[in-house]
Amino acid sequence: MLVILTGASLTLVSWFFYHQVEKQWNFYSTDIKKVYLLHDDLVQHLGYGGFIHDFKNLVLRKDANRYEPKLRKSLAEIHEILFQLESYEQYSDESITTIKSVINEYEINLETALSLIKNNASSEEIDSSVKVDDSQALRALAKFHVGSELRLNEERAIVDRNFLIANTIHFASVLVFIGVLILYFYKLNTSIRKEHQLTLKALEGSRVKSEFLANMSHEIRTPLNGVMGSLQVLQSNLTKPSNLDTAATALFSCRSLLKIINDILDFSKIEADEMSMEQIDFSLFKIVESVQHDFRSDIEDKSIYLKINIEASVTEGWVGDPVRLRQILLNLVSNAVKFTDTGGVTLNVSKTGVNDLQGLVFEVVDTGIGMSEQAQSRLFERFIQADNSITRKFGGTGLGLAITQKLIKLMNGVIEVKSMEGQGSTFYVFLPMEVSSVKSFDMQPGQASTPNLSKISILVAEDDKINTKVIDAILSKTSAELFFASNGVEAVDLYRKKSPDLILMDIQMPEMGGVEACELIRLQDNEIPIVALTANVLKEDIEKYHKAGFTFHVGKPIDKNILYTTIVKCLHKQIEALNDQL
Repeated sequence: MLVILTGASLTLVSWFFYHQVEKQWNFYSTDIKKVYLLHDDLVQHLGYGGFIHDFKNLVLRKDANRYEPKLRKSLAEIHEILFQLESYEQYSDESITTIKSVINEYEINLETALSLIKNNASSEEIDSSVKVDDSQALRALAKFHVGSELRLNEERAIVDRNFLIANTIHFASVLVFIGVLILYFYKLNTSIRKEHQLTLKALEGSRVKSEFLANMSHEIRTPLNGVMGSLQVLQSNLTKPSNLDTAATALFSCRSLLKIINDILDFSKIEADEMSMEQIDFSLFKIVESVQHDFRSDIEDKSIYLKINIEASVTEGWVGDPVRLRQILLNLVSNAVKFTDTGGVTLNVSKTGVNDLQGLVFEVVDTGIGMSEQAQSRLFERFIQADNSITRKFGGTGLGLAITQKLIKLMNGVIEVKSMEGQGSTFYVFLPMEVSSVKSFDMQPGQASTPNLSKISILVAEDDKINTKVIDAILSKTSAELFFASNGVEAVDLYRKKSPDLILMDIQMPEMGGVEACELIRLQDNEIPIVALTANVLKEDIEKYHKAGFTFHVGKPIDKNILYTTIVKCLHKQIEALNDQL
C-alpha cells in the first residue's frame, strides 16, 4: 500500500507540473502571439512607413487633403493598440507611457502643422516649428523588444525546467508502478508455485490415503473372509437350534463389521469426489423388499414392526442407481430400527414432483426416542451422533447419515428431518428420477440353493490357506472337481494342464498376481469364465478387472449365496445340460 500511495503521489505531482507546462504553452500560443502582433502593428503605424512617414510628407508637401485623413486614422489605430497592450503584463507600463507622451506631442504638432499650412507657411518654417524628437518612442519600442526577448528566454527556461521535473517524476512513477507490477507478479508466481506444490501434496496425500484405505480394506477383508466363510460352512452343517442361533449371531456381527468398513470407504470416496452415480433400469419393489428382508430378524428380536406402504400410483421400474438407493434406505431404516424399542418403523413410498422434477418420495417414520433441535442441527455431520450417550448405548460410527446426505446430494435430491424428544422421528427424502420403460424385472431369491456342479471342474487361485479352506468347504457341496493354485504362475500352469470349466482368481498373490495371470490365459482362451475373487471392492478396481478380461467380480468376505449365483451365471449352459441328463 505504501508503494502504491507513493506512486500515486508522484503521478499527481507530475500531473501538476505538466499542467504548469500546459499553462505556459498556452501563454506562448495565445498571449505572447497577440502581444507581438499588436507590437508589430504599433511599429508599422508609428514608425517610418506609418504615421511618422506620412507626417514628414505632410510637412514637405503641405498636402493636407491627402495626408490629414491618413494621419488621424493612424493616430486612432495607435491609441487602440496602446489600449489593448495595457491589458497584457508582457508590455511594460513605462514603455506605453513613453509612447503615449510621444504620440500626444505628435498630435499637438499635427494641429500646428495644419494651421501653418493654412497660413501658407513654407516647408522650412513648418519643419522648424513641428520638429518632434521620436527617439524616445523608438527607444521604448526597442526596449520592449529586448525585454520581451529576455522574458521569453526566462519563460522558456521555466517551461523546460517544469517539463524536466514533470518528466522525471512521471518516469519515477512509472518505475514505481513497474516495480509494483514486478513485485506483484513475483508474489503471484510464488503463490502459484506454492499452490501447485500444495496441490501436489494434497493429491499425493489423497493418493496415499486412498491406497491406505484400499490396503486396510483388503487386509481386514481377507481375515474377515476366513471368519465369515467358516461361519457359513459351519452354519450349514449345524442342526442344534442353539448352535444355529450362535452361528447366525456371529455372521450378523461379521456383516456389521463389513458395513462399517464399507461406510468408511464410501465416505472417503465421497470426500475425494470420486463417487459417481449409475443410471440404469431397476425394480423399486425389489429394493424395498430386500430392505424389509434384511431387517426381519432385527425387528423380531426387538418385537417391533416394519411396515412398507407403497402408493398405488408408484410403478415398479425406475431409472437411477439402485445400489446407492438401497444404501440410503438401509441407512435410514437401520437408524430408525436402532433407536426404536416400542412401536415400530414405517417406510412410505410415493410418487411426486418438486419444481417440475418427477421423482420418488421416501418417508421413514419411527416411534423411537426422537431428537432435540440441537441434535438435529448436527445430525448429518461426520463421526457425530445426536448425543455421546447414544454412542455408548447404541454404538455406530456416526457415518451412516453423513453418507446418506451426501449420496442424496449427489443424486440431486433433498433430505429433511422432523423430530421431537420422546415422540419419534420422520426422515423425508425426495429423489428426482424417471420412470423406466422396462415392464418386468426378474426377482432374485434371497437365498441361493447349492448348485449341482458334478462333472464340472473349477480352478481356484488363492494364496491364503484359510481362505483356501473356506472356498473348498463352500464348493465341496457342489460336487465340482476342484484344483487349487497358490499363485498366478501355478494358476496358468494348471489351466494349461487341466482345462477347467471355470476359474476363481484371487488378485494379490505372490510371484504373479491375478490380473497378469488372467491376461496370459486370455491370450489363449477368450471363452472360459474367470471370476475375480478378491478383497479389492472399489469401483475403479472392479472396472480395471473387467478391462483385464475378468467375467465377474465377487468381493471378500465371500457370501456363499452371491458366489453360488455368480457360478450359475457363468456355467448356466453346462448346468442346464447336466440337469437335463439327470
